[in-house]
Formats: sequence, structure tokens, C-alpha cells
Amino acid sequence: MSERVQRLLLVLVALLLTLGTGLALRRAQQSGALNLAAAIAPPPSANVSVRFRGVQVTGYENAQRAWVLAATVIDTERDRRTMRFPEGLKVTLLDQNQPAAQLSAPDAVFTDQTKLDFPRGLETTLLQKGKPRATLSAPTATFDTKAKVFLATGSIQVIVLPPDKPTRGELPASLGKLTIRSSHLRYEVGSKVVTCDGEIKLLTEKNDEVYGRDLTLNVETHEFSLTEFRGRIRARKDEIDTL
Repeated sequence: MSERVQRLLLVLVALLLTLGTGLALRRAQQSGALNLAAAIAPPPSANVSVRFRGVQVTGYENAQRAWVLAATVIDTERDRRTMRFPEGLKVTLLDQNQPAAQLSAPDAVFTDQTKLDFPRGLETTLLQKGKPRATLSAPTATFDTKAKVFLATGSIQVIVLPPDKPTRGELPASLGKLTIRSSHLRYEVGSKVVTCDGEIKLLTEKNDEVYGRDLTLNVETHEFSLTEFRGRIRARKDEIDTL
């Protein structure tokens, strides 16, 4: 059972995909890449010095595309400390030129090249061979690019889709969609540890329910702890044998 629960919890790693957004923004701001392919329009308020429209920035690593950032509008404030994305932000992370993750947010604020806020939430999709494998949604989130800490609060939800051909240790496809819910999540890049304080709830399409509290997960070693574990899972013998 513990091995199976471990697999369920590891899907929280999808949260790490949001970290690439902060890195992409910091590099783009430092290099001035945001000036490319942008039509400059009059500023909307006294606090805005420059407004960019129709921005698309591509980052490269080892001569291959690593990420693509797109925004309808980017406002740079006069203090040169704040960049706002009032009409949303979309980021695609690439692996070997293929989309590996997609992030979208209706609003974002980047401050001091270190703090990226998502005041109206975000959605992230993890892709595997071009197909969605997991999605994350959170009503509010913040990433500190200097401290390398990601925080999400509110009704956090992760939805995991079953693999086409599950291997040993993976979820049986017959379980269908898996939903994970939490209210607080913290990820520290340096220690590679995810913590979820409070109640954790996992649901399947077959009405299986798993509960616990205070999740701690090391995304490198895959070790985790979960207090007050309890649950009810229905599975056929052949499904159990594949775990």
C-alpha cells in the first residue's frame, strides 16, 4: 500500500513546472529580450513607463528551445522594479523541442527580478509524449526566484490522468482520473522538499478515498511522510499485482 500511495503523491512534482516561469522572466528582463517582437503602446497610467503588446520570448539552452513566454500586454513601471502582466501570461517549457509543460495565469506581477506573484491563480499542465498527464490549479501562488521557494494557497487541486500502458508501480488505467486536494503547498528548490500542511485528500473516479495530514515529500529521493493516513481503495487482484 505504501508504494502505491507514494506513486499517488509524487504527482505533486507537477508543481515544480511553475518554477521555470520565474527563471524565464528573470533572464528575459536582464537581457532585454522582452523588447523583441513587441509593439509599444501609450502607457495606461502614471506608474507605467512602457507598455509592450504582443510579446513572445524564446529561451535557448544548448542550442535548443527551452521555453517560450507569451503575453498580450506587459507593463514596466517607472521604478524599473516591477513588471505586470495584466492580461495574462502563458509559458511553455520544452524538452528536446517538444512541449513538456504549459502554464497559464490570468494575471502576474514580477518584482525586483526575484518575486513572481500569481494573484488570481494559475494552471499548469504536465505533458508526456504530447499528451496531458497531470494538471495543477491554485487560486493564489508566489515564487521567490532568489530564495527559490514556491508557495501556493487556497483550494489547490492536482488532477492526474492514467497512463495508456501502466508499468509496475504506476496507477492501473482502470482507476481513471485521480484528484488530489490540499490547501497549502510549499516547495524549496534547494532541499527539493515539498510540504503540504493540513488535510490531504485523494479521490478516484471509482470513489476511492485516501486522507492524511502534513505531507512531506523529497522529490529527489521520492521519500515521503504522511500523518494520520486513512482511506478506502477498491481494486481487483490483478490491479494490486501490478503495483
